[in-house]
Amino acid sequence: MWFKKIFRKFVVITRDVLLASVVSEPEKKVFHNISRQYPRSLHCIVFFFYIYLVFLLFLVAKIAINTLNPGSFIVSARTEQVEYQPESIDPPRIPFHNATVYWEEVGSEVFDPLAPESAKLKSVSHKGAGSLQIHGKAAVIFSRIAKGPVHVKIRSTDKNSLYDDNDQLLCTLPEVVDLVLNDPAAMIAQGVTWKYTVDGPVIVGRVPTYDAYQQNGLLLDGEIHMIAKQLLSGNHYKVDPYKLQLGDGLQFTPTEPKTSGMITFDLDRGLQIVTIVEANSATINKFRGTKLKIRNNLWSKMGKDEELVITWAIMLAVPGSIVFFIRLLYFHSEMKLKNEQSSHDC
Repeated sequence: MWFKKIFRKFVVITRDVLLASVVSEPEKKVFHNISRQYPRSLHCIVFFFYIYLVFLLFLVAKIAINTLNPGSFIVSARTEQVEYQPESIDPPRIPFHNATVYWEEVGSEVFDPLAPESAKLKSVSHKGAGSLQIHGKAAVIFSRIAKGPVHVKIRSTDKNSLYDDNDQLLCTLPEVVDLVLNDPAAMIAQGVTWKYTVDGPVIVGRVPTYDAYQQNGLLLDGEIHMIAKQLLSGNHYKVDPYKLQLGDGLQFTPTEPKTSGMITFDLDRGLQIVTIVEANSATINKFRGTKLKIRNNLWSKMGKDEELVITWAIMLAVPGSIVFFIRLLYFHSEMKLKNEQSSHDC
């Protein structure tokens, strides 16, 4: 019973506040006439206003929760070099066809600073198909200059293994090796496709500097799309892509975001990479220290999320409609008062 009394008192207070926001002078007689003449209409307006407030609070809470989720970036690029750090201890095997593996074997001689280097370059070749299994934590660099051979440089914590196409072990390799696909064009001509799936942070391209020794590893061209979940339905939307140019470098926040994608090559120059990166923002680093930042925050979403824009437009129209209906009641009540006064004077 006490709850009903409190609720009715709250409804009366809300009604008077709404009326006071429209009627400039609450002490006028028309202010009280509206409350007396249109009680049901005012109660409907008050309940509609409560529903509006509940939906508004729900909308703000949903926006606040969904804003905490990171967005994603789709990177599609052609580049001379991709630096990759696998997340798993034993990442997927690297396939090859007509490949040579190079490594350095350090001699056992006593160190002599005046003697030639004791490191000797060794290699093993395999004309057919096969695969290389990385063991332990590793860092991998894929590179290809122009239309030349593909180099896969591996630095792992454990020894690596080389297998043929029948999954038979050919040999055990040291921790640091360079796998070279000798003739990518011949592989494509024979109908042999090559691809490698990545599941970990990648660095695509390098920004040119004045250093004379940095002549390779550049990003050639590509584009980056920002995609994110719509704040209401959960569907995804994608904004217009940012074009990547020769010598651009990509940097994401956080520095090691969750990344998955694929590396491959064709008859054109360099390597092709397509990845999806879950990150809060991306930075396109250009020559001479120029940085273009792509943010995936609340303000960017509010301008690009069509569902949210339409919903906010509707929400902003609701207070105007409430004021409109109260003014209708106000003018109707005023006309009734004038008619009563004129008939009374007569």
